[in-house]
This record gives sequence, C-alpha cells and structure tokens, in this order.
Amino acid sequence: MKITEIFKTPIAKFVLNEDTKALTKFSRKWAQKYPSVSLSNKGGYQSPDLDLNIPELRSLREQATRCFNEVKEKFFYKPSLGINNMWLNINYPHSFNEIHNHPRACLASSFYISVPENSGSIVFCNNYETENYMQDRLMTQFGTYNSSIWTVPVNDNDFYVFPAWLKHKVETNKSKKDRISISINAGEK
Repeated sequence: MKITEIFKTPIAKFVLNEDTKALTKFSRKWAQKYPSVSLSNKGGYQSPDLDLNIPELRSLREQATRCFNEVKEKFFYKPSLGINNMWLNINYPHSFNEIHNHPRACLASSFYISVPENSGSIVFCNNYETENYMQDRLMTQFGTYNSSIWTVPVNDNDFYVFPAWLKHKVETNKSKKDRISISINAGEK
C-alpha cells in the first residue's frame, strides 16, 4: 500500500528568551488600566488590541515577526509577514477560552508568559471533524490521521505559530494562579 498524505497542518513551536517576569508585571498593569473585551475568553481577561509600538513588547514583536516569516516558508507563501494585531490573555483560575480561529490573518500564535502547573494546554481541533465520520470511542489509538483534537502542553516562553484558520481552544485553568499569554496575528505587510 502507498499512502499519500494531503492537507497537512503544521504547528510550529519556538522557545523564546523573553523576560517573563517583566512581561508578567506589564500584563498585570495593563489589565488594571484597560477593561477586558469579551471574545473567546470565559471568566478571564482579554485586552483590547495592544499598541504595536509599546517599548516593553519590542523584543517579542521582533522575534514573533522572524518566526512568522520562517513558518510561512512551509506554505511557499511569497509575501513577507508582519504583525496585524496582538492582545493579552489572563486566564484566572477556572477560566478558559472557547473554540475559535483568527479570521483576517494568515498565521496566528500564542506566546506564553506565565504557565503555572495545571493551568491548561492549548487544544487544536481537527477542521475535518473526523468525529462525525469515525467515532472517537471506536478508535484503538489516536494519531495524526484520526484525532479530532490535538492537545499541546505549554510552558513559559513557548511560542506556538499555526495557520489562522485552525480552530483551537484553551483548557480550563485548574491551578490557583493566573496563566498569562499574548496572542499575535500576522498578515501580509
């Protein structure tokens, strides 16, 4: 038998070297100053879009842009990518993010500033909705061909880049501390 794999979906992981203590302090100050918006976050904080010229985020913006342009090469996508928008997420204990994707972007990403133990992973959803055709309960094991979801553990300084159309969610924060991340979307310059 010969297998031809089609329609693969890459999820790229980079480990950055950002000052997470300084970014945690910045995030908490920002959340005190600006009210939360209500998008995918349930019970936590999501900032309005951040000003792309904030000095505290310069290093992250530069590293993210480099990573986006590295990942877009896997798609043989010609234009250079730049940051469209970015925002803070603070998932307090018992909060989570519902399933969503990132319209009007080429690539989406999550940068993890503070990830306490048991504060939840990012979960990617199979856009093919395999569960509608082959029931999960009848699988003997799961892999890239048959999983309806793919859970990815996260740590401080992890930066995940993925196609913006890929639906995903964030598990409930079961810790007693806040999980803090920054979401960043990229598009053509």
